[in-house]
Amino acid sequence: MSFSKKIAAFDLDGTLTESKQPLSVEMAELLVKLTAVTKVVIISGGSYAQLEKQFLPFLPRTGLVKDNLILLPTSGSQCYEYDHHSGQWKITTEEGFPADVKARVMAVVKEIVESGQYEIPPQRWGEYIEDRGTQITLSALGQEAPIAEKQKWDPDQRKRRKIKAVLNARLPEVDIGIGGTTSLDILPKGFNKAVGLKRLTERFGYRLADLAFVADEVFPGGNNYSVFEAGVETIRVNNPEETASVIKDWLS
Repeated sequence: MSFSKKIAAFDLDGTLTESKQPLSVEMAELLVKLTAVTKVVIISGGSYAQLEKQFLPFLPRTGLVKDNLILLPTSGSQCYEYDHHSGQWKITTEEGFPADVKARVMAVVKEIVESGQYEIPPQRWGEYIEDRGTQITLSALGQEAPIAEKQKWDPDQRKRRKIKAVLNARLPEVDIGIGGTTSLDILPKGFNKAVGLKRLTERFGYRLADLAFVADEVFPGGNNYSVFEAGVETIRVNNPEETASVIKDWLS
């Protein structure tokens, strides 16, 4: 099966990599081959700094990859494209919070975590509330938590759904999605991954129908679900191995 769309978009954690883990050699090679035939978009709840750590260093430094690769960190509320003149990835669009909303979100999230009512353990690995500029992310176990701990904390999203319901009631001025294995991503009202992808396709004169999206955990309330709801052809995977199989099929 060859690839028939104009853009191939991928979630990152759980789709191209394990949570917060480096891109594998095999996945890097497959993405390089895919950029030879279509534009590739990486849309992640993570920050650009996380992409610099987890994703970009493991791709070959070739002009074709850079020309056909677009990065949408913080659920697409930021867009990075490669600038050959400066030799750097540069932000080209951004959707931010009003300052007063951001301050309120940070205060409410901190209050909820410290209340001890939501099964968030007192022991955490690194920062647990991260200001990613255009997105605020709660990582219940901390940003540097071991994968094994993350995977067993909330596998059915029950704990995060409970927290999300409280946040939705107290923060109607934002949108909230469940992401990764332990995270909640908080974005400006009306913004989600579908909006980020729609804005990108419009910049290139395309439609959402010209895009295919590959992601894990596509479920109501999750930060990938908005793309599926928008009618984008969505291929659901359970892990990076299944994503590799999808790309191989496209390249066959």
